[in-house]
Amino acid sequence: INAEYGGVTLPNISLKFFILVLFALLPYGGWYITTYHFMNYFILAIGIWTICNKEDSTLSLFYVAFLVVSVVNDILIMSFYHYVMNETANGKFSIFMSVVIILIKAVNAVYAWNEHRRRGGESAVSGYTNFDSDVSATYLPDHISPPAPGVDM
Repeated sequence: INAEYGGVTLPNISLKFFILVLFALLPYGGWYITTYHFMNYFILAIGIWTICNKEDSTLSLFYVAFLVVSVVNDILIMSFYHYVMNETANGKFSIFMSVVIILIKAVNAVYAWNEHRRRGGESAVSGYTNFDSDVSATYLPDHISPPAPGVDM
């Protein structure tokens, strides 16, 4: 699938490139908060898992969702703790690298969404069952018969 967003065709960049860049830059975003490192290395693990399973569209959707959650998490951590890190040159460098990592994650999310669509995922997130609705007999497996009318389960 050749992705086109807003009339602009995206170049064909592999997810491996983004994983390698994030792996190389994450140690420089040196926040002292454990959740920052935990979330970012968790994103790397899911990204590597996504690359290894080339046919699973659910896993690629997982990766996109965790990238978005990770960007929000990084922004919240930066907004709460930037005043602590902003006093030294090393802290300012860490803030700058964290902003760069957030921008790379945002671009990575666009490419991961394109990868999800390429793997057969739909553009609109679907596939979730509404358990409150009645189930018709066409959706039941062969070994289960539909309930008799008027019988309360």
